[in-house]
Amino acid sequence: MRSRRYALAAGLALAYSLALLGDQMLYVFLPSDPAAAGIAAASLGIVLSANRFVRLGANSLGGLLSDRLGRRRPYLLGMALALASTTGYLLSSSFWPLLLWRIVWGIAFALISVGGVAIMLDLSTSEDRGRTVGTYQSLLQLGTLLGLVLSGVLTDLLGYRGTLTIYVPLAALGLIVAVWVLRAPGAGEGSTARHEGSAGLGTLAALRPLDARLLAPAYVTFASLFAGSGVLMATLGVYLKQLAAEPGTTLVVPIASLTGMLLATRRLAGMVGAPIAGHLLDRFGNRRNVAAAGVLVSLMGFMVLATGRRVGMVATGVVLVAVGESLLHPAVVVWTGDGTPPHLRGVVMGGLATAGDLGAALGPLVGYALLETAGLRAAYALCAALTLSALLLLASVRSAAPPAQRA
Repeated sequence: MRSRRYALAAGLALAYSLALLGDQMLYVFLPSDPAAAGIAAASLGIVLSANRFVRLGANSLGGLLSDRLGRRRPYLLGMALALASTTGYLLSSSFWPLLLWRIVWGIAFALISVGGVAIMLDLSTSEDRGRTVGTYQSLLQLGTLLGLVLSGVLTDLLGYRGTLTIYVPLAALGLIVAVWVLRAPGAGEGSTARHEGSAGLGTLAALRPLDARLLAPAYVTFASLFAGSGVLMATLGVYLKQLAAEPGTTLVVPIASLTGMLLATRRLAGMVGAPIAGHLLDRFGNRRNVAAAGVLVSLMGFMVLATGRRVGMVATGVVLVAVGESLLHPAVVVWTGDGTPPHLRGVVMGGLATAGDLGAALGPLVGYALLETAGLRAAYALCAALTLSALLLLASVRSAAPPAQRA
């Protein structure tokens, strides 16, 4: 059973990574040459962010469909839409068609990401849920990192449309992989996919009695992604440039390369840290304490970023934030899964994803607003304060029940 579960995790991670290639390529290539897609530089922000704002509504809807129809059909629909969006990128040559396909991708990603986590929660037990989720998230990070590297290499060699010509059949392969790994009996069916009252007003009524402690993981997710994916990811390059301009500072590595290397540590930390977090979650059972440890490490990182005046201290801060996130994110998913009935896991995980997407969408806006006024040290101090509030919230709530008491 365990080997089957890990094989399913690997298969879904591969499908996810193949579906994500088109989106990753846009982020890698378009900032330097938006004209290749037929859009103006002023439109770039709208095109790249449209999918994230769509997900604010699509996450919970995708989770609701996953609970109502079973995990398999919404997941495969998401993979089909990912193939359609990648094909649309290839065929689009102006702003509006490309924006349309970015919206389609936002819906696709919501179905794939929420559905994949729900499947992992369904197929795990409380005794091995940490390792299952940790392994799945580690493989997702690996696929994402390889996809970013591949996109950079291919776009340098083949250009925008040449790379998409390769990515369309790879997205089709991802759909085939998803169909294959979800073909087995029980895979992707959901525990009670058609549970009475699991849709519409019935879902709202069923959500009311859920433990209010589930709000804590949602807030912690919001705070973490606001600070890490939002503020830090968007402003790190600018911060390094400011530090490099100060007297007495000499960089051995160019700023762009250094920024890329530091941002890559987030993926690398996730690859290594997620399985470790999963092991700790299953061994000790206390989801809150593992989450709190991750928040504490991230808090230390933002304190270093807010006070550091040398590039070495900034690098240390980034690494600490990345390590903290690698412990925190699996713990939050497992904690939420423990506290949610199987027939509501889709919609609840959709809500958790929405909290994270909201934080990641607001973070860059706040970060750049502070850049123009109080400066980036103030932005990182705000991130530290928000992270501290998450830590205090975790300290004030009781942890989920030990694994042995939950199914």
